[in-house]
Amino acid sequence: MVPTIRPLDANESDLIGAIVATAFAADAVNLWTFNGTAAMRPAFTSMARHCFLKYGFGHVTEDGKAGTLWLPPGAPKGYGLFAKAELAWSILRHGGFEGVRNAMALDRGLIKHFPSAPHYYLFAIAVDPSLQGSGVGSRLMKEALVRIDQDRMPAYLENSKEQNLAFYVKHGFRVLEKIIPAEGCPPMWLMWRDARS
Repeated sequence: MVPTIRPLDANESDLIGAIVATAFAADAVNLWTFNGTAAMRPAFTSMARHCFLKYGFGHVTEDGKAGTLWLPPGAPKGYGLFAKAELAWSILRHGGFEGVRNAMALDRGLIKHFPSAPHYYLFAIAVDPSLQGSGVGSRLMKEALVRIDQDRMPAYLENSKEQNLAFYVKHGFRVLEKIIPAEGCPPMWLMWRDARS
């Protein structure tokens, strides 16, 4: 049975940071980016606190094992000076200079491809490995798509796993481009979902 899903509160960055870190612990792009798993939880927590829960929204299951982070059209996909310093320190402390270098290179590579047209941006849909394939991810996706379709807006995401392409296609996304966002980084698939009228 799929657990109850509710909106994330603005003060739940620790919760969603832990969920995303657990879900992406074996993800090749994130392992390369953060130079291992140790920096993932503090980095994702910082990103949620200073960007995605500050300017965006997300959903979480009541059991705290799955969640999402989104930015609406027009929201800044960036961080202030203090937030950048906190994020960099988290990565440096747990992922070393290689982690900081890789994270900066990935960010630069993705920014080059970021669509200019207004859209909803899915930063992460994260499901605990024990629940993957149970339908939780689809329920989480549908929670946001209701709002997106009511607003008649497109949506965009950067997928880091080839085996997840079918999941996103099922929800109306299509591949725009397969890229290597930075030298040494595994491939990513940039995906777009047209607005529904």
